[in-house]
Amino acid sequence: MNKSIKILIVEDEPLIAEDISGFLFAEGFTHITVVYDPQSAIEELEKDNADILLLDVNLNAELSGIDLAKKVNNDYHLPFVYITSYSDTPTIREVKATHPVGYILKPFKGKEIAAILEIGYELFYTFIGKPDDLDMTRLKRITEQEMTQRELDVLLKVAEGKTNQAIADELFISLHTIKSHLKNIFIKLDVASRAEAIVLLNKMKMTRETGKVIVCC
Repeated sequence: MNKSIKILIVEDEPLIAEDISGFLFAEGFTHITVVYDPQSAIEELEKDNADILLLDVNLNAELSGIDLAKKVNNDYHLPFVYITSYSDTPTIREVKATHPVGYILKPFKGKEIAAILEIGYELFYTFIGKPDDLDMTRLKRITEQEMTQRELDVLLKVAEGKTNQAIADELFISLHTIKSHLKNIFIKLDVASRAEAIVLLNKMKMTRETGKVIVCC
């Protein structure tokens, strides 16, 4: 992993923020910025001063870490990892909806943070990437591909994490038919697997009215 990537730490407790930055410096990362509130984080993002973020869930500010993550998804399209002491079901559910590339529970270890950062960074930039890095010819081809209503139904179930058998049961069609639909979907999306399809959908939105996949960001 490139140790010169820009890491933005958003943590409202200075001692914890200092520990995290110290761990990362010790692991060889050289470009680390620490802020203590969401507004400062947004200012750094506007200066293009982040390739990946470490976000505390509770920032004791008007915006929570989850609120900030939503803004990052909508406006900046960057990967982020949550660092938090919360592991209750409502928090996990809310966190999952923002699609982080990692989740670290306090107390943490320095090498744990570095490892999750590395995996999350590689996952994001290998399979998603910033919009400017995407193949615009491929995006244009995808947006022009029309899907049947049934293919769209199957794709939506895939996005929900359903297995082929579960999709077949819910749509009252055979497993063979599901596999056939998936083959056609993968061709139209220009992907090779369910995982790649789901990652691609994180960058796009679907409209059931037209049956087309529309680029949203």
